[in-house]
Amino acid sequence: MALVHVRKEEVNEYGRPSWRLTDPSGVYISVFSEFCHRLKGLRYATLLRYTTVVARFIDYLYEVKVLGAAPVSRSVVNDAINYYLELLRSGEHVSLTIGKRERARYAEGDEAREAALRSVARRLKIEPLAAGSWANTIAALNHFLRLCAMLENEAKEMALNRGGMDPTLVANAAWDYRPLLEAVDGVTAFSPEEVLHLKQSSMLGGVIRFRGTELTRPRGLRKSVRQQRQMDVDSLDFPLEHFPALIAAATTWRDRALWALLLASGIRRSEALNLQWCDIDFAKREVFVLDPDSLRYGREMPQTERDQRFKGRTVSRTYLFLPYRTWFFEYLSRYRKEEYRLPQDGNDFVFQYLIKPHYGRPLHEATDETLNSAFTSAVKRAQIPGPPVAREHTWTAHSLRHSYGVYMLNDYEVPGQTMPGLTLAEVQQLMGHRDVNTTRKYARERTSRLQAKLQAHDLHFIQGEALPPGLALPSPPAVPLIG
Repeated sequence: MALVHVRKEEVNEYGRPSWRLTDPSGVYISVFSEFCHRLKGLRYATLLRYTTVVARFIDYLYEVKVLGAAPVSRSVVNDAINYYLELLRSGEHVSLTIGKRERARYAEGDEAREAALRSVARRLKIEPLAAGSWANTIAALNHFLRLCAMLENEAKEMALNRGGMDPTLVANAAWDYRPLLEAVDGVTAFSPEEVLHLKQSSMLGGVIRFRGTELTRPRGLRKSVRQQRQMDVDSLDFPLEHFPALIAAATTWRDRALWALLLASGIRRSEALNLQWCDIDFAKREVFVLDPDSLRYGREMPQTERDQRFKGRTVSRTYLFLPYRTWFFEYLSRYRKEEYRLPQDGNDFVFQYLIKPHYGRPLHEATDETLNSAFTSAVKRAQIPGPPVAREHTWTAHSLRHSYGVYMLNDYEVPGQTMPGLTLAEVQQLMGHRDVNTTRKYARERTSRLQAKLQAHDLHFIQGEALPPGLALPSPPAVPLIG
């Protein structure tokens, strides 16, 4: 989804990252600035997600003339928000028909509205939200609208105290704010920016009160067959035979090190991006992940060793399997020698931006889109096919975590063990899952492994190896012939 009518820029606000949004005329949108200012205590990735959601929402409001044009009624604002949720559900394929298939019909005016909404989706490039994105999208929008409701009250106080406006006019704005918004244009006590702030907060502030409830995820939001199939494909493991091609297609040593780490250790990408140099033991070739609940097998690490190496932090040891452990440390050394720069802010994060003007900043501040693009672009350059059920599928970095689980359950060689593979409980401990059912989503037993077990069972009986001493292989019972 692209910003068409407004422009978003990142700024530094009292030593922390923030954002500003300018309207089509280049004026800062004050309600957005206030929204950013009040987002405190959130991680950078969450801040970026929330501000992106709200910026796109405001851009949509300019597109449909709720903002930037003559004042509209609250019912129009309310309808615009409902339609926006429908666009987030369906994108360009939004439908306002009633009924199903051949019985589907339009209510009066809905066919034209549907065509207009599809045009909006095309211009703003609105794509259907993924199932996992609805929660934080709705949370960001509700947070913004709650703030606007508070700013609306502040604006009314400003209109009364500074603007000297008619109290009746201000009070009636709770039901119809258009007369108030028309009147503020002639108040010389307000600057143009203050007039714009009053209008924006008044128009958006009453939405929740007018609706009687906060925004919620649309009902009946079911996954299509295509979406369900995509989820099934996304749960598959990256083919290890293509991993060398992926590494060759990477454009930086940093990405090679990151992807080799994800495959070798099975840790989450967020865990990898939060690694600091002190979490890596180059001598023992070990990596430790900050884990307050000690879910990984690092729970067995002696407390004295934890305190000595990690200054009292509770950490967990990960296991990197060969040969990818060797690959990771080789790529990490090349990255540190050739690409890594000491950051100006003194942070100790391992993975950092390698492009201007962000050089040296922690890579965990990057958006999911940026991180995903680097991986999928390498997959496409290497021409790595998708699984047999969906050859057109483009693998994501998360598939490497699935590969770790599948490999450990099916292929990990244990000396003295007839069949390779760890137990599900052992894989659960390595991957740091609380619930073994979560592990089952990653560590799936291959059909070929099951077939090998069945064949081995048959071979034992054929060779008599599975029979106790002195016991003969039973013969099938005699069956009398009929006729």
